[in-house]
Order: sequence, then C-alpha cells, then structure tokens
Amino acid sequence: MPENVNQQKVSDDDPTLGVSAPSAEKRARSSIAASLPSTQTLGINQWYLSDEFTDAYCKAFTNTDLEEPLFSIKHEQNDCEGIIISSPFHTGKLRSILPKEFLYGLKKELSELNWHERLNDLYWFHQTDDLALNGKQHIKALRDYLSGEEFVGFLERITGTELARGYLDLAAQRYKKGNHLLCHDDDVHRGKLTRKIAYIIYLVDEEWSDNDGGALGLFDSDKSRYPTKVVSRILPEFNSIGFFLTGMVSYHTVEEVTVSDPERERWSVTGWFYGPATSDNTSSDENNIPPLPSSVLPQIMPLDEGYLASEDQTEWAKWISSDYLSRTVQCQIQDTFLEQSSVELRNFLRADVYSAVVSELDQSFWDLAQLRGPAHLRKYLETQPTSGSSVVDSLSLFFKSASFGRFLVALTSLEFAGASQQIRKFEHGHYTLIHDQAIEPAGLDVVLSIQNKAPDGEDDNNFEWDETWGGAIHYIADKDELLRVSPEKNSLSLVLRDEGTLRFVKYLNHMAPCERQDISMVFIEKPSSNNGLAEESDVSE
Repeated sequence: MPENVNQQKVSDDDPTLGVSAPSAEKRARSSIAASLPSTQTLGINQWYLSDEFTDAYCKAFTNTDLEEPLFSIKHEQNDCEGIIISSPFHTGKLRSILPKEFLYGLKKELSELNWHERLNDLYWFHQTDDLALNGKQHIKALRDYLSGEEFVGFLERITGTELARGYLDLAAQRYKKGNHLLCHDDDVHRGKLTRKIAYIIYLVDEEWSDNDGGALGLFDSDKSRYPTKVVSRILPEFNSIGFFLTGMVSYHTVEEVTVSDPERERWSVTGWFYGPATSDNTSSDENNIPPLPSSVLPQIMPLDEGYLASEDQTEWAKWISSDYLSRTVQCQIQDTFLEQSSVELRNFLRADVYSAVVSELDQSFWDLAQLRGPAHLRKYLETQPTSGSSVVDSLSLFFKSASFGRFLVALTSLEFAGASQQIRKFEHGHYTLIHDQAIEPAGLDVVLSIQNKAPDGEDDNNFEWDETWGGAIHYIADKDELLRVSPEKNSLSLVLRDEGTLRFVKYLNHMAPCERQDISMVFIEKPSSNNGLAEESDVSE
C-alpha cells in the first residue's frame, strides 16, 4: 500500500533510525555557526532543477490516468527522490530537498519565537505568527527562496499549475503529544486568487517513525465529493517537502501525534502558494457545492403521547433517581437553569437502571452500529433502538415520550413540540465539527453520559474525565467558549442553545482510557409557548 512505502524507504535510507546514539540533529547543533552555508545561496538540491527530473515528474504528476499507486524517480548517488502518490489525489513528496545544516539553523531560530496554542473543533497544535515579516536570518532566507522565481517556477514546472508571484503563506507548527488537525480541504480564496498548492516542509527529528503519528492522511471522496476515509498517508520525514493541489476534494488530515516521549514534537513549516481561481475547481461557486445527506442532522419527531399525564410520577420513578422527583428539588433546578441556561444532574438514573444500561452497552451492542460521516463533519458510531425489550430500548422510548417532556418542563419551564435522539459512541479518533452546511436547530440539548467501567486500577466512583483526552462537548458563540461539558458517569446535562450558539464534541485522542457513550437529544420548543417560557405556576401542577 502507498502509505507503507514511504515508511520503508525512510527506514532503508536513514541509518540513524533505531540507534540510541545522539541524533544527527543534536550532533550538528553544536557546530551550527561554523558549518552553515551562506543563506544568500540557499537553494534546493540541483538535481531537482534538472530537465531530467522536472520533465519526468511533471509528466507523471499531470497524468490523470496514472496507473502506478506510487510513482518514484530517484537520484542514483544521493538520497534525493521525487515521489507521487496517485490516490486519492496526486500528492508529491521530495526527499533531501534542502541543506541539512540550514534546516538545523532554521529550527533553532523557530524555537526562539513566540508560539501560540491553537485549539478548536478542527485542530489542536502550536503555531508561530505569520513569518512574512520575520527578519531572522534563516527564516528570511527560506521565505525569500520559496517566494522567489526559481522555486515558484520549479513548482509550476513539476505540477503544471499556474501560480501567482508575490503571494505566499508561511508559518511554523509544532504538534505535541495528542495534537492533531482533522479533515478539511484547504479550499480558501483571496479575492480573485485561490490557494493552489499546499506544502509542508518537515522538521521532525531524524528518528521519527510511523509509531510517532503525525502522518498526512489523504481522504478518498464519494460520488457527492464528500470525504469518506483515509486511503493514503505521507509519513513526516526530516528534510522532505510534501505538497498537493488544493480544491473541493483535497481532503486531508494531520493524524494525531502519538509519541511516547512528550518532549518529542512534530515540527514543520507550512503554507500555500496562490493562483487564479477557476469556477470548475473551487467551492466559491455555490453551484459546485453538493448537498449534504439528510442524515447529517437528526430528524425531529413529535413526542410520544402514549403516556397519560396522571401517570407521570409512576413512569418517572421507573427510571429517574428519587432525588429529582420532589417538586422542591425541581424548583431549585429550574432556578439554576433560568439563571445559567444550563444545569448538570449527576446520578440521574436510578442506580439499578444505570447498571443495567452499562451492562447492555458492551461490544456486541455496537456490532451493528453505523459509522457516521462525512469525515469533514463528524465521525462516531450510532445505533438505533429496536422494538425489543432491552433496558436501553425502553429507556430510549421513555426519553422520546411526552411524559419525559413534561419532566423537562418542570426543570426548565419550557414547552416542547418534538425531539431528536441519537445513541452514540465515540472511540479514539472520533469527533464532531461545526460546519456552515450542518447547523443544528436551536433547542434544549439533553445529553445522558454513559461511561463504561473505569480503566483497570481506577475506582469507578472516583474516576474523573481528564479534559486533555478530548471527548467533551464545547459550546461556543462568536468563537468564545461559553461552556464545556465533560463525560461523567450517569450524568444528564441540559443546555439551552439559541441560534447564536454552536456545539461540538472534541476529538477523542489516544490518551483517553475509555470511550465516550451517550444518548444525545435536542428538544424543540413549541412556537406558541411565548418564546419558550411557561408561567411559573405551571411548574408545580
């Protein structure tokens, strides 16, 4: 497979892999000042500029019918090699591209800059400011060379793509343990120009391997041009550059960094070259954007009226802890909710009910679950209740009933017309993302967190979720975080989300000792309920 070939080549050509002696980078840093070449003469290896290489590489890169899954042209006497991964879209990699000593100096200068943690639904990494105006010797030399005629012309020749002069984005990133960048396409515009070529110059240590993570994952797309799964990967390799043409199907990801030593980081310099926008390969034309499948947003259904109001107390007592059934406690909860627009009810289900639910949610329960996508919006497992007699099925039906709706009225003073429901499981690598095409309807988010037993050696009663694992629900408005709800055993969260508030489940990284499981619902208010607020006198009736 293409994703394995690069790893093997690195292992074959790099004798330092697996050796416990100091890395080449560390050995060289002690004599950087004496060994650096003049940055005024910075350039890529001359073999890459030869007609022999550019003609053969361009012929393969521009061949849309390229049959080879991995095209390679290699210099006979050094480590220079040009690689093209043909699927899912043509992606290039050039090995031993720049002088090593220059890159050691560049990395030293980058380490002296101010770094900013970048964290949202899509990514978590650390980044410098734009390097366009940075005056440090190596940084300036790299910027001047990348934006100069020799390198821009070289990229045009090997990709067959017209590029604009004077437009270059340039910044450095460090991905620490657990850091990642999820599925996206880089299809961004600047007036009449658009991003044409994305590039990554890898500055990882020379011992970096596939086990350390951080690979560039390339997504295949379905007939609707939406991403499905990673089918090819490029492993980070010191002194190599990866690049690809951006567009509506150039979906890619930086896979999670999984180093065992937290001091090791995935360093890189990245950016984009720009060129003229064309209507056939850009999403700036709304006619080019395919509609999302209807299943992306859960269907709102009327509440089941099969329960009589006179039987509510009996029905509630079957499922809900007695702590939440007294009118005094319900009024206290309502006061908190009206003040904060959210409340979390711990130990919500009866202990025996919760124990039965956890027992049923074993691996066999999820065997028929569907993996939800597309990948630029979400990734998690979802299953639907059956008509069987399991506790989970019965609980699911209760949550969709008018009786439970009336219980929520007692806690929130809101009246509801219908609700959606999902039974979800988030494993390592699962998430949801905010997207303009998939905005949830405003309503009351009702989420029951169902955690399996704590990891070995942990006490179930004392186990607490660590937010660095991901898996929390984040609520944001205008890029400001309003609320964060972490998974907690047998906890029901109620959050009133208006039209200006969005939410996402943060990527669950490999450090999490268990999955996130929940029953997630959105209750929609009745339009005739006076903006959703009922009279206080109704609460105690």
